[in-house]
Parts: sequence; C-alpha cells; structure tokens
Amino acid sequence: MSSDSSGAAKRPLPPPRPSLKSFGPFADVIGARLVEWELDRAVMELDVGPQHINGTGVFHGGCMATVLDTALAHAAIYCTVPGNYRSGATVTLTVNFVGPVREGSRVTVTARKVGGGQSVFMSVAEAVDENGRVVATGQAVGRYRDGSGKPEGMPRPAGIPAGRSPGRFQEG
Repeated sequence: MSSDSSGAAKRPLPPPRPSLKSFGPFADVIGARLVEWELDRAVMELDVGPQHINGTGVFHGGCMATVLDTALAHAAIYCTVPGNYRSGATVTLTVNFVGPVREGSRVTVTARKVGGGQSVFMSVAEAVDENGRVVATGQAVGRYRDGSGKPEGMPRPAGIPAGRSPGRFQEG
C-alpha cells in the first residue's frame, strides 16, 4: 500500500472498468474510459499515472479539462438506435479546479445534459476522486453536428466504424 500526503495508508484502487467505446487517438492515449452511457448521461474514469502529472506533482489541468470535455459532450450524444450515430462539437467549456489530484488516484466524471434543442446542448459535470471528494466541475455548450440533434441519431455512413463520426475534412 502507498500512502497519501498525510502519511495515512492508501488502499489500492479496484480494477478499472472497461471502456464502452474507443475514442480518437488523444483520449485513448491519456487512458480516458467511458464506463457508463445512457440518454443525457455519461460517466468517464481515468486512473492518474505519472504521465498525467504536471510540474507541481498533481494531475495536469489540461488532462482534467480533456476528460471533462469528453464526458460533457457524450452526455449529449448518446444514440438510442443501434447502428446510428450522433456527433457534437464543444462551443464553450468552463472548468473549475476545486482540489488537487495526486498520482495513483482515480478520477470519475459524471456528466448530465441539462438543456438545449435540435442544434445546441448544455451539459454539466462533476469530477470526484476515489474517496468521493469533488476535485473539479465543468460546464459546456455544444453544437450538434450533421443534424444529429435527435436521440435516434442518423444512419452511420458506409466505411465509418462504430464509435467514430465522419471526419470534418475531406481528402483531395
């Protein structure tokens, strides 16, 4: 067992839950996992390792912002029809850093869609450590892409694998 900053013994984390989808390369590299996903709600986890630590010895704020941003968007883009897809893009992101997170911690972000319509959405999120301590909060306004504002989404184009959206830029 390791110890926390007070010297108290820290219990090992339980095994990580598997991710329900693969993300783009950046989120995959940092190890963000989507562990719960339903209409208007997403839960993501990330186990904080040495690669996530900034120069002051705590979880990097940019990494926290990435996990919050990804959870906030996913709370709004769950698709109720298997095989279809929904996609969105963040317009504004606000992150509030409430407390430090140390290496060896597990950050869990719970995000909820709280408003919007067919073209924009609003989501809120709370990040907690393995002890349930709030370490950050986030709010986002996003824009649905490609007309995917309805819960049933749109048919997935040929050649686009599950878990991915069509690219924004065309070759050639």
